[in-house]
Amino acid sequence: MEIVTLDEITQGQNWVGLGIAGNQAEHLVQAGEADDFKEVVALENAPKGMFPWYISGSDSFLSVNPLSHALLNNNGEGFLQPEPEIALVVKFEYAESGPQLLDGISVLGFSSFNDCSRRVAASKISKKKNWGAASQGMAKEILSIDDFTQKGGSIDNYRLTCYLKRDGVLIPYGKDTAVTDYCYFNQTLVDWMVNQINTQLDHGPLEPIGPMLAKSKPSYGVVGIGATCYSEFGNSEMRFLKENDEIFVIAYDGTQYTRAGELEALLSENKVHECKALILQQQVTTI
Repeated sequence: MEIVTLDEITQGQNWVGLGIAGNQAEHLVQAGEADDFKEVVALENAPKGMFPWYISGSDSFLSVNPLSHALLNNNGEGFLQPEPEIALVVKFEYAESGPQLLDGISVLGFSSFNDCSRRVAASKISKKKNWGAASQGMAKEILSIDDFTQKGGSIDNYRLTCYLKRDGVLIPYGKDTAVTDYCYFNQTLVDWMVNQINTQLDHGPLEPIGPMLAKSKPSYGVVGIGATCYSEFGNSEMRFLKENDEIFVIAYDGTQYTRAGELEALLSENKVHECKALILQQQVTTI
């Protein structure tokens, strides 16, 4: 494994941003969004569906690239909530013929991701995700992998955690979670994504991903594979972001750090540079 950037992986080619809803079932309940999916049929313990947050060349608001490595645009919103996730950088394998758009998906790398959401009523998930530049976040550093589909592969040792720093105080915001706790992971997740992109319809909060990709057939994608669950504070009335808050989403090797508290101590001492992990650090500001 080596550290790379998104530009290095995509080699300057177009990419799209997608997300997965309901890959940790409890999260939808905590986010108050479970009822949005009450008419969406899915297998037991399966994710509910996929959604777009960036489609290059789209004629809608989705044409604006919302990804930032350092800032989060408050944009006057009063109900923004970070969503700590693992993001996969993938390459799409398009079918040469036939009714299906994709033959497969290759996972090239992963990083820590903030699938930030507006906790407001909206007809589609995408309308809660992209409100312009710097409304989503991913760490600049990406760890390249070639064994994601193998159970016990290099990503399987990783854990995900999230902190909020407010008025100088560091607060646990997301539960420290093993990436293998996702409902769908490894080959099961890849197979599900291929099928979902090929078959998902415009239904309820979901949109037809396949036709969106078919217009330009982007080579690459950044896919947030689902938010983990919140801490007590992340699920409290104080959870919404304020100006000058700082967000830390951290993907770390559980064999290197035995607990998130070791990382928390470094963050508290402003020693982010000493953390051997994939860290997204975003400052909340109005752009």
